[in-house]
Amino acid sequence: MNGQNPASVATTGDARRAQIVHAAREICLEKGFSKITVSDIAGRVGMTRSLFYHYFQDKDQVADAVLDDVIDEVITILEEWNRNREVGNISKALDDVVRLTRGLINDEGPFSQRMIADGNAELYIKFIDRAADRIAEYICASTVRDFERLHGMPIRNEHETFYTLIVGLISLIRLHPDTDDTVVRQVAAQTLHLDPYIE
Repeated sequence: MNGQNPASVATTGDARRAQIVHAAREICLEKGFSKITVSDIAGRVGMTRSLFYHYFQDKDQVADAVLDDVIDEVITILEEWNRNREVGNISKALDDVVRLTRGLINDEGPFSQRMIADGNAELYIKFIDRAADRIAEYICASTVRDFERLHGMPIRNEHETFYTLIVGLISLIRLHPDTDDTVVRQVAAQTLHLDPYIE
């Protein structure tokens, strides 16, 4: 054995992987995923290409890690919202959904238009699919269960309904950014059959 603490080696490895993912994410937003090279990423973090391949098999594996990293951030935002929301206030929750969705799509958000520019469309679609699935999973395990305890369940197939709603709202706002918040709110309420619960 080389005398290094295995936990220390693992921590260093995790830190290097995180650096690579962060660099790939930055470069992706700067010039598009299709134009990124392994050399670009390795150069950004100050390592050789051969060292890069110690952590990731190829550029596509880094792309998957970037997607997971961004989705983890989105889930963290939702967890904070869920902790601080007013239980039972459906109107405010719908307003929050509109605000959060618009925030995800703005230029600095993870669903930004920049993600689909310069050859990123395939990655963007993969991202939306994976993100919508994880977001729906989180909401169904938390907020939806709280709603069900208080009011019953006005929809069936909760995960599938939320998945469809999330993908639909992201696409609607991305393609028609001038859509009024009231319309987005109404679409969410109608899809989830929440009209009877709104004051």
